[in-house]
Amino acid sequence: MLWQLDDVTLSDDGVPRLAHVSAAIPPGVTAVLGCSGAGKSSLLNLLVGYERPTGGRVTSGVCQGSHALPVYWAPQSGGLWPHLTVREHLERAMPEAGTGADAAMALLAALDVAERADARPHELSQGERSRVAVARALVADAAVLVMDEPFASVDVARVERYWQVVRERIAASGASLVFATHAPAAVLAEAGHVVCLDAGRLLYGGAVDALYWRPPTREAALCLGECNWLEPEAARLWLDRDSDAPACWRPEQVAIECCEDGPLVVRESRFKGAVAEAELEHEPTGTRRRFYHRPAADRLARGARVALRVLACLVLTLLVGCTGSEGPELVPREMHTWAMPPDGARVPSPRVLAIGHGDEVIVVDRVGRVLVLDATGELLRQWRMPETAAGHPEGACMLADGRIAVADTHYHRVVLFDAEGKVAAMFGQRGTDPGQFLYPVDVVQDPRGTLYVCEYGGNDRVQAFTPDGKFLRAFGSFGTGPDQFQRPAGMAYHAGQVYVADAINNRIQVFRDDGTFAGTLGEAAGRAPSLHFPYDIALGADETLYVVEYGAGRLTRLGLDGTVLGRYGTTGRGEGQLLTPWGVAVDSQGRVRIADTGNRRIVELKL
Repeated sequence: MLWQLDDVTLSDDGVPRLAHVSAAIPPGVTAVLGCSGAGKSSLLNLLVGYERPTGGRVTSGVCQGSHALPVYWAPQSGGLWPHLTVREHLERAMPEAGTGADAAMALLAALDVAERADARPHELSQGERSRVAVARALVADAAVLVMDEPFASVDVARVERYWQVVRERIAASGASLVFATHAPAAVLAEAGHVVCLDAGRLLYGGAVDALYWRPPTREAALCLGECNWLEPEAARLWLDRDSDAPACWRPEQVAIECCEDGPLVVRESRFKGAVAEAELEHEPTGTRRRFYHRPAADRLARGARVALRVLACLVLTLLVGCTGSEGPELVPREMHTWAMPPDGARVPSPRVLAIGHGDEVIVVDRVGRVLVLDATGELLRQWRMPETAAGHPEGACMLADGRIAVADTHYHRVVLFDAEGKVAAMFGQRGTDPGQFLYPVDVVQDPRGTLYVCEYGGNDRVQAFTPDGKFLRAFGSFGTGPDQFQRPAGMAYHAGQVYVADAINNRIQVFRDDGTFAGTLGEAAGRAPSLHFPYDIALGADETLYVVEYGAGRLTRLGLDGTVLGRYGTTGRGEGQLLTPWGVAVDSQGRVRIADTGNRRIVELKL
């Protein structure tokens, strides 16, 4: 992962420009999308270190590798040097000054500024200055290019040609790109990952395809353009489709067809080329609604009778494309959802799950409560963490002696409670030495009583302790190579091995309990599963592994050799969907519990 933002706030005199943003920036091409004032430039400033957060943490995992620079930044102003010509800008930015003059001129020609090679910035138009800034960034040979609205001042008719130049250059160099934009078309055409902001808030962070076809909310869906967002009742009325959850239908998924006995009447229609807008009336009820669709031409006359149809072939193709190549569907014989116990007027989200004695379910939520539920989801008892002002825990487990260990992430320690919630002991303090922590996120215990604690924050590793908190050993380090981590987020123990969900590296790392590296799950046999931000992992009584993927909104069941045995869920808010799942636990009866954090609920699957 290039950058990880955890609960980041950026304020000016108490007025936030960014508010509690948690997002990941992976390698490849990431767009930061939002309207003016959304916080795009502020976020880029944090990534390049031009500003520091007033709250939370920004962790960099940028690796320079064979590139001349780790990061090159092209700010919104262009940041050109007033005393240099266009040609001199590129010469200064090249890794070896004075080399590649012909290639530099070819790049300027591709961006239509070669004729201005001897001009200085004050002699250029705003559009020319932005293209020079892009050219300078492209010749700098950086591992990551960060560009703020790179073509905002360029004629729309020429933007696609210039993006082609950028696309080819970063593909040839192997660089990653992070760019800010207010244009959904640029995101869809250029990016694989997107961070959507609105007034400093994070609306969505994840794959562009998932946001386009399976958005979690209407607000997030609109980030990528027009959509028909229908609540279940509206879907039944207008599309004659049964649904238990809201759904997004993009314009290309909806057809409006003339039909003499259709129940709908066209009251207004606007043909806008790629997308048309029609106001329809459901004559039996008198209800009116606007729909977006993609007709071949403007053929809808006012007063015409029509019917709405979902293009089933397209929908089927999308569904198969999302799941067909990634493993068989995991079909539960029963599925239940548990509502979280309220905390005053709030209903906090669950974040941590563990199984206690008698198959009790231990939950830690996002306000720092520790709750113990029975096997049916009824609350038995609860208490609060000693402190929560700095942040809330991310991992817990039941120890063999009946104590509950909680990884108190933002207080750099592990807290041990007795069964009734009284603090029995604590160990750890902030630091990078043996026995110290930056951000501990999970804890597990092996049959001999040894505790394993994983942490992130730039000193990513796993440490082993005695049951009373004495340091034994540490293994792993920060990075992308074998036996390295970027945000180890969850662990499971089985038969002398520790399985670690290496979230940002999208893999499961395996270590023997003496700390020696055993490999990446499934890699040696060619069965390494495709994962998207695995945030937790649990071992079932059937000796299979259950992984929740924060970025994919799903549960994946794996064999111990890495074989994908089944997958359940997609990103969303409906039945059969998960939104940023954070934790998973499996009890002795094989019941799988998922902390469906974004939906503020616990999902129980009986398989």
